[in-house]
Amino acid sequence: MTRSDFRQSNLLMQYAKSRPEAWKRNLVEALCIVGARQVLRRLGFHWHELRMHYLPHINGITLHIHPLLKSLYKICEELSLAQSGRLVLDVGEKVARQEAGDPLRFYDHTYLEVFLLDWLTRRCIRLGDINATGSDVQLLIEHLKLNDLKEQAKLLIDTVNSNAPDQDHVVAPPLTIKRETQSDNQQSASTVQAASSSASIRRGNALQLSRENAGIVLIINQKRFHRDVSQDLEKYLSPRQLKKRDGTDVDKNRLVEVFSSMGYNVESHDDVDHLRIMDLIRRACARSLLRDSLVVCILSHGFEEAVYGANSIALRITDIENLLCSYETLYNKPKMLVIQACQEEVINEDKPNQRGLPFKIDVTTQSPGQHVNMVRAISTVNGFPALRHTNMGSWFIQSLCDAIDQHSASEHIADILMIVTNEVSKKRGKNNESMVPKSNSTFVQHVYLPPRQ
Repeated sequence: MTRSDFRQSNLLMQYAKSRPEAWKRNLVEALCIVGARQVLRRLGFHWHELRMHYLPHINGITLHIHPLLKSLYKICEELSLAQSGRLVLDVGEKVARQEAGDPLRFYDHTYLEVFLLDWLTRRCIRLGDINATGSDVQLLIEHLKLNDLKEQAKLLIDTVNSNAPDQDHVVAPPLTIKRETQSDNQQSASTVQAASSSASIRRGNALQLSRENAGIVLIINQKRFHRDVSQDLEKYLSPRQLKKRDGTDVDKNRLVEVFSSMGYNVESHDDVDHLRIMDLIRRACARSLLRDSLVVCILSHGFEEAVYGANSIALRITDIENLLCSYETLYNKPKMLVIQACQEEVINEDKPNQRGLPFKIDVTTQSPGQHVNMVRAISTVNGFPALRHTNMGSWFIQSLCDAIDQHSASEHIADILMIVTNEVSKKRGKNNESMVPKSNSTFVQHVYLPPRQ
């Protein structure tokens, strides 16, 4: 029989359309469970990383796939052809007695999975919800026990029991979700009721990022700048020599500390040229399929709607944002772009009609929906400088890290950015300097950062 003898199937396409937000991670975990290493390698994944992430070798533990499906697959792999045949005949006879529709006209016991799917379709066995609540695999357990397949029977029993929710923890919601509250013995009944109600609202309308899959934080830290570029790029050079950014390492170290404490995989790069910036962002996007979010922080000089590479060539901030939104690996996931850079209008006093325009990157998105759950936070509004202390770091980055430290347990990202704007706008330098950060987002729900250690 050749490949052409098989009827083409769009089953995977139908599955993907039915689960547009989750099908990729579900499929990757399923491929991991069945050990399809060659397929995963061709998709660009590393088996060791996936094995440590999904634990396919440990029965009863899953991230996205129903735990009973994993256990049933393991049983199919472990049973011999004779054992599979006895199970099909025994359970199949009991299913037939229930008169659950027309009989399955398939007789190859090698493919035990086909019979299990048939019994699931007829609801003679049931998976229940993702916690196996409402499951019913008693027909299988009874057969396995009677045929001296106690390990397989135990696997099904343990899978159901270990995934059942702990009732002690689901009956009562936490009393408070705000950190700045009175102690429990000081709260009135109305306060407790209001806090419980708020917790319910948060659970219904919020996205809580997890420590385990938090994601990547990419930090581009530009301290020293040069102008050593090829002749065809000279037209993009900044009109003036860009000065060394003393104090930026303080910002970098603080960002590393804060985001690492939330489980993020922090990657920091110093003095990166403009094209290398885009390459690093592309690589981070490509590695974000199994992660909940992506944060990109660029600490540099800049001008209105642009930020400089270490080679004194600027990129448009919009192009960077479009790049983040163009990757399917980040579709509908929170994406955060943090820019610490001046946003003044650049004017070359020596040559008023000439300026170093941003280098144009060919990156576009195909639909407005790709921009969902994107937030851009910039140190200052357009037309003004961003203030940075040479010993203590920048006003914006230090205030952002302070706000995350103090409020991430109780406030979502949009409110944290509002707190930052409020705090920074109140600051004054010794010469009465001031600054107002700017942020905008397309978040469709409240997004909470991962819990801190």
